[in-house]
Amino acid sequence: APTLKATSASTQQSSIELPSGIELEFWHPWSGELANVVEEMAVKFNQSNKWQIEITTAPHADDLVLLEDINQAYESEALPDIVAAPSAYLRLWQLQGLPIQDLQEFMESDTLGFTPAEQNAFLPVFWNTDVFGGLRLGIPAYRYGHFLFYNQSWASELGYSDQPLNSQEFRTQACAAAFANLAFAGGTGGWFYDTQPLTTLAWLQVFNAMEIITADASINLEQSGSQAALEYVYDMFLDDCAWIGKQSDPYQYFATRYALAYSGTNEDILIQEIANQTADSTDRWRLIPYPSDSARPVVYAEGASYAILKPDAIKARAAWLFLKYMVKPENQARMIEVSAAWPLSNTTIPLLSEFQDEHPAWQDALQLIPLAKPAPSTEKWAYIKPVFSDLAWQLIQYNSAREDIPFILEQAQDLIEEITPP
Repeated sequence: APTLKATSASTQQSSIELPSGIELEFWHPWSGELANVVEEMAVKFNQSNKWQIEITTAPHADDLVLLEDINQAYESEALPDIVAAPSAYLRLWQLQGLPIQDLQEFMESDTLGFTPAEQNAFLPVFWNTDVFGGLRLGIPAYRYGHFLFYNQSWASELGYSDQPLNSQEFRTQACAAAFANLAFAGGTGGWFYDTQPLTTLAWLQVFNAMEIITADASINLEQSGSQAALEYVYDMFLDDCAWIGKQSDPYQYFATRYALAYSGTNEDILIQEIANQTADSTDRWRLIPYPSDSARPVVYAEGASYAILKPDAIKARAAWLFLKYMVKPENQARMIEVSAAWPLSNTTIPLLSEFQDEHPAWQDALQLIPLAKPAPSTEKWAYIKPVFSDLAWQLIQYNSAREDIPFILEQAQDLIEEITPP
């Protein structure tokens, strides 16, 4: 960690000199109302900064589209100045030779760096994600968690007063919900099955004491718990305690008690609230971690970080000023209000007291931050995410058998080693 300078923000601001009228392009993966808020924040920065820095924002739909667009822009020498992207992508781009700037020099600057209070306010689980080999490739921009959405009211009516604390309790409750629906909607009621990469990784991690993907980028699917994890998921689906609906989204199913639980993120909170209102449901639902048998419960944190892609020193300095503006507590709060994302710093939480009161599930999300672990930030994650989706997909094919699971894991491990760089 850099040595923190006891410099006030006002002193820093007044001593920074830049040419007037610098123009910068900012690419991000957000869409919808979140993209609109980011655009509004950029416009406000353009109108208020004393250096007349002009930021042009460009949304790119989602992470995968952004990854492809950045790669194409690199080939055509048309990279943006600023990007918001997952930490794994930043690491990948650095290894590919893109000019990602080390932000440590800005952090250590008397005039440009954060004050001690500002830096100490950032939550370590988010702040430390973008440091690789002593280089700071980014600073956190947006974070959300991966949880289980759980209908507490329905579970209570089924006879369960407490949330599931281990995998067997989760299976028992999911199967009870499936049995309750048997007479009028057979095949529904339990966990709404999905094939998202982090859902698969979370279940694998539930049954493994060691990390599936380690900090040194080694990936081991053939740990002893991995077979047990896939057998657990396979059995859940085979027994109709996990199921797939005609609709790909779980929101209506969850609101109408066709699903006791589903895997989701902070970004699903506001959508689920609307679905429950539409269905006239008064059920109390909450967010819970993936219940682990051998280690602490599993909650993955994912999201984007801000990075600077241009080596020009003057533009990089102007870009850094924009990044500092974007992570101000009031700007974090504005993004959270339209997305229910996690706060990046402790100083943001007091600004959201009304939001907490209006959205009880977001309070659940706050309580789960201490359990959060970063989603894989190794550059290999960008390559292997489809392998984890494929694992979940293969389990529910009509010709898949329980005895095939060791072979499925072996194939997945071989594929990972084949498609990832050494």
